[in-house]
Amino acid sequence: MAATPAMAQEKNVLLILWRGITEPEVALKAKLAALGVQAKYTEVVGNQDRGVMASRLRALEDDIAAKKFDVVYSFGTTTSQVAQQIIQDRIPIVFNIVFDPVGGKLVRAMDAPGVNTTGVTNGVPIDQQLSAFNKLAPLKKLLVLFNARETNAKIIEAQVTEWTTKNGIELVSRRVAPETDALDEVLAEVKSGKLTADTVYAGADSYLGSKAEDIQKAIGDRVNLFGGTQTFVLNKWLAAYTPLVEDMGGTAAEMISKVLNGADARTMPVILPTPKLIVSKSSAEVRKVTVPADAVINP
Repeated sequence: MAATPAMAQEKNVLLILWRGITEPEVALKAKLAALGVQAKYTEVVGNQDRGVMASRLRALEDDIAAKKFDVVYSFGTTTSQVAQQIIQDRIPIVFNIVFDPVGGKLVRAMDAPGVNTTGVTNGVPIDQQLSAFNKLAPLKKLLVLFNARETNAKIIEAQVTEWTTKNGIELVSRRVAPETDALDEVLAEVKSGKLTADTVYAGADSYLGSKAEDIQKAIGDRVNLFGGTQTFVLNKWLAAYTPLVEDMGGTAAEMISKVLNGADARTMPVILPTPKLIVSKSSAEVRKVTVPADAVINP
């Protein structure tokens, strides 16, 4: 009897997720299926809590030690850090939506990870993002929201500060965090007029992404909203300058397929898919912003 080709055999894929299945994972699964990968998925969801994530992942220690899983997919910086700490080099990890893989100490270098971990970054330099937004709708006073518990927050805040200082734009920074009233307080200040700004920016952050719809409903009619990922635009924020969600998930799937076919994650460069200006048509109409011809249009 002829041997079954490796990719025709069912593969065990461990999905380590911060807040459950999101748009990139939908794209990931679709692309893996298109590539002919028959996958059995096991999900570990952290509920946006590092401790919960670690506890649930440690419960799989026996399966991890036995290398039951052929490959691990992890969403976001914090999730990927926890995954790497617990799994170590025993199973290859392919991360997604990680803004700064080197700064987050997930890989030693973008072109040569040096550990059994590689993946897809959405780390479009902040100056490129803000420059794109400034051309779409000129910034005068910028309110930046940061999740105080997110590893990337300080990195993004420093880059935003540098860009606004260089370009003579007034900056207000407000730190928020899950399970606190900080975000509600900021939104109340903007709605009441106590805090004024013409533009709000939130970087590539899972917590703020999960709150994107609430933020839009609260202040989307008062300010231009710009986000660090397409998730924000899918929730009616005005724009983002970032790789498309389907490109992020699809690229991660292609990397997973290569790992399953024997590629060494240690030598696979981290990939940044091509960023694009993504604009919400409905929000552009509300905010009276002209959409460039080369922009990707979301509803």
